[in-house]
Parts: sequence; C-alpha cells; structure tokens
Amino acid sequence: MKENQFENRIAFCVWINDIRNEPIIDSWPSVIIDKRILDDYKEMMVLLKRAGYNAFDIFGLLTNHNWPLDIKSVITSERKHLVEDMIKTAHNNDIKIIYGLGVYSWGFDKIINEDPEVRGTNPSAMCGSKPKAKEWQERVIDFVIDNFDIDGFHLEVADQGRCKCPDCAKENNVQYYSRINSQTAQYIKEKSPDSLLLVNTCGYMPWGDFVKEEDFKYLYEMGKHIDVFIDGGNHGLFIREEDRKKFIPEFECDYGTSGGFWIYPPQRWDRLRWFIPHMNRNAEHLKKLNNDGGRTCELYMGPAVNPGTEANIFFNGLLLSDLERDNKDILTEVVGSLYKPKSSGDLGDLVEIFTRAEDVFFNNWSQDRLTGIPKEYSDGLDDIFEWSKKTSERAFPGELMLEPIQGNIPGPPVYLVIHMTPEGRMGYKNELKDILNDLNKLGNGFDDAGRLNRIKVCIENTIKDIDSI
Repeated sequence: MKENQFENRIAFCVWINDIRNEPIIDSWPSVIIDKRILDDYKEMMVLLKRAGYNAFDIFGLLTNHNWPLDIKSVITSERKHLVEDMIKTAHNNDIKIIYGLGVYSWGFDKIINEDPEVRGTNPSAMCGSKPKAKEWQERVIDFVIDNFDIDGFHLEVADQGRCKCPDCAKENNVQYYSRINSQTAQYIKEKSPDSLLLVNTCGYMPWGDFVKEEDFKYLYEMGKHIDVFIDGGNHGLFIREEDRKKFIPEFECDYGTSGGFWIYPPQRWDRLRWFIPHMNRNAEHLKKLNNDGGRTCELYMGPAVNPGTEANIFFNGLLLSDLERDNKDILTEVVGSLYKPKSSGDLGDLVEIFTRAEDVFFNNWSQDRLTGIPKEYSDGLDDIFEWSKKTSERAFPGELMLEPIQGNIPGPPVYLVIHMTPEGRMGYKNELKDILNDLNKLGNGFDDAGRLNRIKVCIENTIKDIDSI
C-alpha cells in the first residue's frame, strides 16, 4: 500500500436502490431487484473499479425490516441467484462485497413482534441484555455466511435506537452499542476469520454530542475485534477533530469517516433534479483526516446518471489512492475520462464549470438549518418545516437531505428552503444561469455519451425548483 493511500476505499451504497438511475415509487428503503437496478449496479461496479475503490458496502440484498422466523425463507431461489450474480459481478471487478448487517435492528421487526424473549423497550430493536436476542443475531449471520460469498460485514446497531430496560439502562450509549458490536464481531470472526468487519457509528449518540474521553475505552475494546471504524459524521463527528491525534494511535482498527459531506437523495426523485459537485470539500476533509492518522473511509454513492454524483464518485476514488494529488489534477482526469473532449481548451472550460458549480452552491447555502424563515416562503410547506425541526441544526459536515426520504410522491426541494435564504436562492439561480450559458457555448467536441446534456437538464431543473418556492 502507498504511504498516502487508504487501504480500505469503501463505496457505501446504503440501500440497494440508492444507486438506481431512475426514480422508484416504493416504500423506503426499497429492496426491489429488477432489470433496471441490475443494469445500474453493473455500470457502478465498472465505475468503482476505474476510480480505484476496492469494496462496496450495501444494505438490502436480502431484506430491510423483516427476517422471517425460519430465516431461510427471507428470499426466493430466484432472488438468491440474482444476489449471487451481483456478488460475482463485484468480484469480477476486484471489488469486495461488504454485507450491510442490521445488528439487533434493521431486520428484526417481525421477530420482535412475535418473540417476547427478545422484546425490550424499542419495537425496532431487540433487547441487548437477553440471550435469545444474541441467538437470533447469530442465526442471521449463519445464514448469510453459509449461503453467500461475501467478503465482510457492515455492523449497524444504533440508528434505530436501543433498548432501555432496567438491565440495558445500566450502560450508556457508547458502552451499550460497543458491547453488542464486539460480541457480534467476535462471532463472525469465529465463523469467518477473513471477513472484513466495519462498524458505523450512525446513531451512536444524539447529533451534536461527542464521545467523552472516559468512554474511549469501550471503543478501544471494540477496536480489537473489528477492522474498520467509521465515525460517519451525518450531522457532526462523534470523535472531536481536535482529539483524533490522541484517539487514533491507541485504536487497534482503522479509523475513518464518510468523507465530510454527501447527498442522500430521495429514491422517488428525478435523478436529474440537482447538480451539486462537492469534490473539493471532500478532498479538504479527507486530507485532514489522513494527516490526523485516519486510514479508511466509507463514501456514499448515488445514481451515477446524475453528472455531479458521477464526478464526485470518480474523483473521491482517485483521491483515496493518492491523498497528496492536486485536486485540479484529479478533476481534470475525471472530466477528461468521462467527457472525452477533443481539445485542451474545452477540457479546461468544463473543469472550470464543475469547480464553479461546487462553489456557487456552497457560497449561497447555510450549513445550519435556517430559522425565522418569512411566512411567505413557508406557506404550503408546513410539513417540511415540521420535519426539519426533528433534524439536527447541523448539516455539515455530514449528509444533505434534498427532501425527507420517506414518502411515495416526489415533493418540493426542502434543501433550497431550509438551507438557503431568499437572497441565497436568487444568487444561486443567477450563477447557475451563467454556468448554463457557458455550457451552451462549449463546442461539440465531446464524446460524452450525453453527459453534457444531462448537466444542462440538472441545472434547468434546479432553476425550476428555485422558481417553485
């Protein structure tokens, strides 16, 4: 491994249809596998290999909420073959498959409902103090390992909450979640010693809280049993940045993040409804992480048909293979490879357009959720503002929700209301118009498979969304 290269360059799909190149109307998170997602998945594997990723972390291959009581009937024989083919496709592209595993949650709703021996205070999470819960978890692990050629597990224990019965309440969140992750990891390593084990801290603590130094010991103990620890930073990191150089050297596993900023689009939205490159923001975050001793990452994916998303994925993959590379040099390679311009002038102009598109977004938005929005801008958007009150005040570093992920009807552009003032929206709109004009001035010297036109559609749709508010 190169000195300035992350060993585990992990692409995080989250749920299987998050990389889908057309909207899908289905309950979130959709785990439908059809021809559309299979085609998009194959294209994604090729992109990931080109970009230098070496692992693909994915939830929803088998289920989202409900493991059946016999476990094995979770999928049909037809779906089993489809999943096996998907794993094979990844392996053929030198990509490891990390199976997204709900630990005591994300999959156990039916079991909790029907088995009182695992029931605690949370209807979506098994009790962490009951032996039967551990037995159910191990049965699920046995089924996955015995039936699929996976390379590792992403352990997700916290983002559905926890049990707070008298026995469980004796432990604080960091202790509780780390204990359950540790025992789950130890069981997996006994069955499959070569499995790559990753823990993501999503939900470990309330957003805005930090792990206290006296609780580091619980993470250090867990670190003895896993390979990768992702302090995702959905709405802020749980390990203070100023504590990282002290925390990381004592950690036996690799510490990483989710790259500082990402977009989580609703699955029902038009995939060409936004254009938000954020490569330079990711590069700034990841280079600082590397300097602090971080050695891994788990970067969120999305629909690659969106030209901003595609460029973000490609750029970040190349960066992780050499964290000392110049940002503009990487972006030039990305644009040249994807758009195939016939002249250096067109190449330079398009690189500049991607850079400007990133800057005009971040120059006009607020990383904090806005308050005191005038009534004339919130009329008809009551549901949005009610939803926003339940989210963190912070949006950066972390994920940007374009609108709430639940629901089946494509809704209004929440992100343009909650994170932009009226003046910010007008500034963003005017600068997007300038970029659109410059795109139209570019020559026809591109062999880009329709990508330039998709950028134009994305910008036009964003302007329409601004006008709709």
